[in-house]
Amino acid sequence: MDTDPDKIDEVFYTQLKLHYSTEEIVELGAFIGFNIGFHTWFGTLGFYPMFTPDGRLVDQEESARVYGDKPISHTKGAIQRAEEGKQNKTVGSLE
Repeated sequence: MDTDPDKIDEVFYTQLKLHYSTEEIVELGAFIGFNIGFHTWFGTLGFYPMFTPDGRLVDQEESARVYGDKPISHTKGAIQRAEEGKQNKTVGSLE
């Protein structure tokens, strides 16, 4: 929705309708849209997300390591940085 809205087409909605009602699809879309907006706004405040792309709750310092020097959307490379961070952790460290 955020990076390539043209991919959201009739086929996409047909697939969703196999699992969700129209009301649930509207609610899901609103939730996603609000979250995209929140992440964009939080970036202007210098606020880092509370969760890593894999869903772990982290403090602002850990989040800064995952998301980079400037808070950005999880769709702009944070997943790769999170994976790299996992590879760089020392053996025996607590998660």
